[in-house]
Amino acid sequence: MKAIFFDIDGTIYHPEIGISQNTIDEIHRVQKLGHKCFIASGRPTGFISKEVKSIGFDGYVLANGAHIVTEGKTIDSLTLPYDETKKLIEYVESQGYEYILLTTDRCYLKKESPHMYEFYAWCNIDMDSLCNDYDLDEVLKKTIKLEIRYNKKEDSVGLIERLGAFFYEKHDDSLNIEVSNIDTSKGHGIETMLNYYGLDVDDSYCFGDGANDLEMFKTVGHPIAMKNAIPMIYHHASIICEDVLHDGVAKELKRLFLTSV
Repeated sequence: MKAIFFDIDGTIYHPEIGISQNTIDEIHRVQKLGHKCFIASGRPTGFISKEVKSIGFDGYVLANGAHIVTEGKTIDSLTLPYDETKKLIEYVESQGYEYILLTTDRCYLKKESPHMYEFYAWCNIDMDSLCNDYDLDEVLKKTIKLEIRYNKKEDSVGLIERLGAFFYEKHDDSLNIEVSNIDTSKGHGIETMLNYYGLDVDDSYCFGDGANDLEMFKTVGHPIAMKNAIPMIYHHASIICEDVLHDGVAKELKRLFLTSV
């Protein structure tokens, strides 16, 4: 049995085409051969669309490894440090930035967040998971990830100065910073999943394209980069497949897994 981990955005999903039927069919074929297929994403549960859920993955490494789910149950989760996160939120609110708090089951976003509502509607998420009526202090106690939308690129400097206690990923193109527990990563989540199933690292594969896939690429035995991946990912890949718009994942699955192993 092999374990195959898939990033979502830019790997199996593209906003122009969604998830191709060829990709879905190949994932199902590989599962029928006896292999396990997992999502490994920066997205939390609430950001996994119905389109992705309907495929029937064997499990999920979510929120950059902060939430690990398989066989219908959580096998590991890692929250943000409460005191440091509360101070960070106080700064974010003082600057008038929008933010969203993400837990293992819900997403908490204030109504007065027009930019984030517009952005997430475009990102193919389950908008029904967004909750705007909540007790901030209670949600902070179970937050596994925080996303902050700043107003202009220069604002990220002040934010980063306050992120020493966290792992973060900055996206200036969308004026967004993703904040996670400093001890988590997709690599950590994959190790947890492999240990759960008693699988060796050499039995693991992954497909990815972005910066938050780096630790995943360093962890699995067979890292596969999409042709549309950033250069940093290329350097850690053992294989480079076609891009997401040309069914790269489907073609590589077909090449790698012709029969059961």
